[in-house]
Parts: sequence; structure tokens; C-alpha cells
Amino acid sequence: MRRLLSLLLLLLVGLPACEENHDPGTPAGALHRLRDAIVARDAKGVLAQTSTATHTKLAELHTLLKVQNRAIAEKYPEDQRLSARSAYPKGVLEAEDTGALFAALMAPKLDDLEITDGLKFGLSASGLPGDDGESIILTTQAKESLTFVKEDDKWVTTAFETAVQQSLDRVKLHQQTLTQNLKVFEELKRRAASKKAKAEAAAPESGSK
Repeated sequence: MRRLLSLLLLLLVGLPACEENHDPGTPAGALHRLRDAIVARDAKGVLAQTSTATHTKLAELHTLLKVQNRAIAEKYPEDQRLSARSAYPKGVLEAEDTGALFAALMAPKLDDLEITDGLKFGLSASGLPGDDGESIILTTQAKESLTFVKEDDKWVTTAFETAVQQSLDRVKLHQQTLTQNLKVFEELKRRAASKKAKAEAAAPESGSK
């Protein structure tokens, strides 16, 4: 019996390990590609696994941030610019494209991640879901649920849509504050110019006395 068990163990050891699915044409493969990008702290790799809606919202956010960055640089008083910029997460105003913007938004979360085998296992697919529809909820080994949608024959996640929308909503609200501030600065500038003009107009009269 011992010889038989030893033989069975040798056979099991000799069996090749099952290759993990990384095919983005399947929900599980898409999740594993997303997981690997997260574990590698690769924000642009994460973005590549996200839905079109995520990219669209991110592009709108990037455009609005560029407008605000230009307004602060060109219309805010110099002594107010640093304070105005401090209201934004690090790097978002300077982001040259949506990839850099997403990386700036994700950086604090990715930097704080403790990369372990447990994290990698927890973000792996649990079970083998079908891929017949256009949307599917995929469960991870950590019992978290992620929604994936099928776009151009590959599966991508909607997991970041809400977070990007919330950032967009906050920046839109901040636009109202910025617009009000610019009105105040323009009024202060107008008053200063008016005061200066009056002083200059009165100067000859004072000198003639």
C-alpha cells in the first residue's frame, strides 16, 4: 500500500499545473489581468481593463481640470495660487492625459496596498462564470463582486465608474467656487485700478498748490 501511495504521489507531482486564464475574452481572464495590474501597482494597466464609460467620464474630468489649472495660473493672484492648487489631489492638475490623471487618482490607493499572495488569491476568480451576456457579476475568492461588461469582444470592469463620477461631480462643484473667486478677484482688481486712477488724477492738483 505504501508503494502504491508513493507512486500516486509521484504521478501527482508530475502533473502540469493548470494554466491560469488571462484571456480578456472571458470574464475570469479579464479579472486576472485587472488583478495583475493592481498587484503590479500599474495604474495605466488597470485603466486598460476598464469600461468605455470610465474612459469617457475620465476624459471629461481631465478637460475640466485643464480649464481650472489654466484659470488658476492665469487669473488667480500669485499669492493665492498655491492655496488654490492645494485643494486638488497631488498631480491631477498637471496630468498631461487621462492615463496620467487616472494614475494620480489611483496612486495613494495603490501605494497603500500591501502586496501579498493573499491579496493576489483574493482577487482571483471564484468559479467559472459563463460569458453569454453583455454584462456579468464576477465573484472573487475574497467574496467581492465586480461587474464586467463586454466591449469589442473583450470583458472590462465597471468597478471604477462610480469613483470617477464622484471625482467629476466634486470638480464641477469646485468650478462654481472657482468662478465666484474669479469674480471677486476681478472686482478687487477693478477697485484697485479705480483707486489708482483717482489718485493719479488728483496728483497734479496736489502738486499745484
